[in-house]
Amino acid sequence: MSRLPEQPGERVSRDLKVTFRFDGRTVEALDGDTIGSALYASGQRIFSRSFKYHRPRGLMCCSGQCPNCLVSVDGAPGIRACTERVREGMDVEHLNAKPGLDFDVMRATDIVGGPFTPPGFYYKTFMRPRRLWPVYEKVLRSVAGLGKLRERQDEREWRTEYRR
Repeated sequence: MSRLPEQPGERVSRDLKVTFRFDGRTVEALDGDTIGSALYASGQRIFSRSFKYHRPRGLMCCSGQCPNCLVSVDGAPGIRACTERVREGMDVEHLNAKPGLDFDVMRATDIVGGPFTPPGFYYKTFMRPRRLWPVYEKVLRSVAGLGKLRERQDEREWRTEYRR
C-alpha cells in the first residue's frame, strides 16, 4: 500500500485498519479513508467506465463534483468513491463495465462507433423498421444505465431514499 507521508491534521487514523471488498477482492484501508483514497493507495486506478464510450474513469476532482468515481456500495448504485468513507465489511462494486474494469466488452463502442455515434444518435438510428423496435429496445436497455435491477423484491419494506 503506497501512502503519502504523515501530515499534521490529517483525517485518517494510521493506527486503525479497516477492510472492505472491491469487486470480490479484500482491500485494506485506514480508518477515515474514503473508498477512492483506499483504492488508489492499493493500486486501483480505474473505478468505473464512462456512460457512452466506456472509457476508463478514476479519481479526478476528489470532491464529489464529477461522475468519474461512481461505484455501488452494498447494492446502492451511484455512490461517489471520492467522498464516501470506508466502513468495515462494506461491499463495493464497479459500475458500467462488463465483464470487468480491466477488460470491458462495451469499449468497442468507442473504438468502432466513436465517429458514428454522435450525441443522440439512438433517437434516429433505431426507429426503423418499426417492427424491430422491441429487439433494439432490449439491446439498448441491457447496455444502458449504471445500476442493476433486483431480480426479486425483498419481503421487507425499506424506507430509505438514496439522495446524495
